Amino acid sequence: MNLDKLKNDWESLAERDAFGAILTDPSRGDGRWDNSEFMATGEAEIGIVMSHLAGIGCVPNFDCAALDFGCGVGRLTQALGRRFASCVGMDISRRMIEKADSFNQYAHCQYVVHSDVRLPFAEESFSFIYSNIVLQHVPRGFSEPYLRDFVRVLAPGGVLVFGVQDSFAAPDISSQMIRVRHILRIRSRIQDALGLGQRHMQMHCLPERAVRRALGSARVADIQFTNTAAKDFNGKLVYLPQAPTSGYVGKQYCVVKEP
Repeated sequence: MNLDKLKNDWESLAERDAFGAILTDPSRGDGRWDNSEFMATGEAEIGIVMSHLAGIGCVPNFDCAALDFGCGVGRLTQALGRRFASCVGMDISRRMIEKADSFNQYAHCQYVVHSDVRLPFAEESFSFIYSNIVLQHVPRGFSEPYLRDFVRVLAPGGVLVFGVQDSFAAPDISSQMIRVRHILRIRSRIQDALGLGQRHMQMHCLPERAVRRALGSARVADIQFTNTAAKDFNGKLVYLPQAPTSGYVGKQYCVVKEP
């Protein structure tokens, strides 16, 4: 089992419409995102996350390095670069990284193409690791090893924040059909078999029991329900008071590696 299909899917999506593949508002697809407006969503999102971390007493060390896993075009990496002494954005798609380099405003930010579950970093390299709307597109056989490696490269006292789709709530026929289509991916499989059409992103759930198992001894400091699978997400991160009653159930984890 390897990541070749996932890599090829995202290379195709990046070539077709990188912004629209990351923030999937249908009204902004086909190149209709404004560059500055798109990048501003990253600053807003990281601002919300940092305010939340301050509120729960999990502020990372800004004098060290941050990692943006699944960075795409650097929407969040640039926001992290404004706050941390150094920052690395990593993505499976070379085309995404090429675009990220073109938007890079900071000499202390760098971008890396990598397509293996073993991250290309030494142990305890980062004081902060962030990943959002990424692991939900990664099959579970890879997302769990990624979580384990996040803990490996996180420094003692470091903070890891990541989002996943925990499960799928389907109280009605319409929601159930959406889930069935995602599970079967009928259209994508037929097109792949025939060599036709365009690549499509996948959606995968990672339940809390699997997350905790992968994190091992790292401490889960906080879990929040989020709106990250909502059609109107558009980078506007919202912490929900309870799990949604239909559709995907997003969770954001805050994890601390004890010194």
